[in-house]
Amino acid sequence: MTCAEREAFGHPHAEGGSARPWNVLGAPSMSWFQHTWLVDYVLPAGVSAAIAWVGLAREFSGKGRLLGSWASSGLMLFVLALMGAVAAGAVVLLPHAASIPPVIAGAATGATALPRRKQDETAQPYVKFMTLGIALVRERLVQRVHLDACTWSDRFLRGIETSAQLRVFVHDLKLYLLERHPLAAETKMINAIYADVEAAIDVALDVQTGIDEACRQAEREATADELVARRQAFGTALAHCGHLLRFAYVHGRRSENEELKTLRAKAMSNDAFHSPALPPQRRWFDRWLTR
Repeated sequence: MTCAEREAFGHPHAEGGSARPWNVLGAPSMSWFQHTWLVDYVLPAGVSAAIAWVGLAREFSGKGRLLGSWASSGLMLFVLALMGAVAAGAVVLLPHAASIPPVIAGAATGATALPRRKQDETAQPYVKFMTLGIALVRERLVQRVHLDACTWSDRFLRGIETSAQLRVFVHDLKLYLLERHPLAAETKMINAIYADVEAAIDVALDVQTGIDEACRQAEREATADELVARRQAFGTALAHCGHLLRFAYVHGRRSENEELKTLRAKAMSNDAFHSPALPPQRRWFDRWLTR
């Protein structure tokens, strides 16, 4: 390589050449630090997505699980991607901020002092458009998280078929929740939901008992209307029990699912209703076997 070529490529041994790194073959090497897009775009987008994740986690704390299903996980990732894209777009537009007319900047600043609607009310269409669709996706995410809780509770109660099983399960579930949520507000909510479930179970039992007694006296089978009435009363009791299960789902963890399944299996087993009159007698050599 001639001196002119070295000077053109910035060879370190050339006179007046730049200190550009060269590899062992004599060719200029590229470093990832030279890719400014990593720092200018990827890093701001990653920081924005991380902060958005913390915000979503705090917002949905006590409301549901962001990763409760594939649909909710996809919507959550979509929100993070949109926030990252907004951050990268802001980096692109930031150098052009000096060209914005002062009148527009003053109008935008003054608009922040205008009265706003409450957060629980439906946002206006122009607000959703100004947020580049983020408000629409977040609204869909809230609905999806709620549907995940409802679907989980409905699937969990599929194995319970009688009011007696439901009563045993609800009682054990109440005790389980009271032990793990000792705060006054949560305790009050658990007891209130349990009272509604007990009232609904009593109504279901009254309907079932009345129908069974009428069929026994008339020596006939239950009519279609009686079967519908029995099913509706039991379905109402299941719906109220679902409220208590959704409390356990929203305020609990995934690791507690196995413990809840154990409570359900205990309520559905025959041991929950029949127990021996006397405990089994221990043999004289049992104490040696248990050592």
